[in-house]
Amino acid sequence: MSDVSDIAQWCISQSHRQVKLQTRRPNLAAALREAGIEIIDGSAPLVLWLDDAVGTSMPWDHAAENGEVVVEGCLPVTRGVHAIAVETDRAVIMTSDGNGCRRIEFIEGRVTTLPIEPVAVELLDEQARKAGFDLAGRWVDWSMEPPTRNDPCHLSLFRNF
Repeated sequence: MSDVSDIAQWCISQSHRQVKLQTRRPNLAAALREAGIEIIDGSAPLVLWLDDAVGTSMPWDHAAENGEVVVEGCLPVTRGVHAIAVETDRAVIMTSDGNGCRRIEFIEGRVTTLPIEPVAVELLDEQARKAGFDLAGRWVDWSMEPPTRNDPCHLSLFRNF
């Protein structure tokens, strides 16, 4: 779990100055711009596909040649309630009743419930390979700690070198 400034700092530490951004985080775009990172509409050297966007759309075509794609998403679970993010500007939980998954976001005094389509990492890795990307790293979240078998989400870095 992280603050938007942690994401911006990671981008800078990886020498990225332009990104294509798909996120539900209300303050991430501003944090990236404040850090000197340009958000662009076309292909970018870095594509940030966050907050389960991978369940409804694919990021691969948005990456520039020799680019990187970071995918953040929930994993399929049969039942339960899982805390996904507790950050300075939002809290997110994922629920599953065995028939579907929902993402519940608490952002700036509002509650939003969205159906989500979690993608298994094996399927994500296969889709990435078909698009010409290789897995470069996988973590539990922006803390960059290694994932465990019981984690309900992932942060995956792919490269198309």
